[in-house]
Amino acid sequence: MFLSDLKVGDSAYIINMSNMDVAIRKKLLNLGFLPNAKVDLLCVAPLGDPLAVVCANNRIALRKSLAQFILVKAEK
Repeated sequence: MFLSDLKVGDSAYIINMSNMDVAIRKKLLNLGFLPNAKVDLLCVAPLGDPLAVVCANNRIALRKSLAQFILVKAEK
């Protein structure tokens, strides 16, 4: 599943981000979006974009189009 598929309040662990632009992936890596890092979906804007997430104690707004490239495994 992808980060964009999560529901508000769900948590997941990052598996792969290799399908996105290298420059954007590098920025996300610097913000703590590392393999096996936990990501919590806080909220979604009223029109469905952007998404507010917490990863490595950083609150970040991500475009839904970018979140569609982040492969995650839902927390059980």
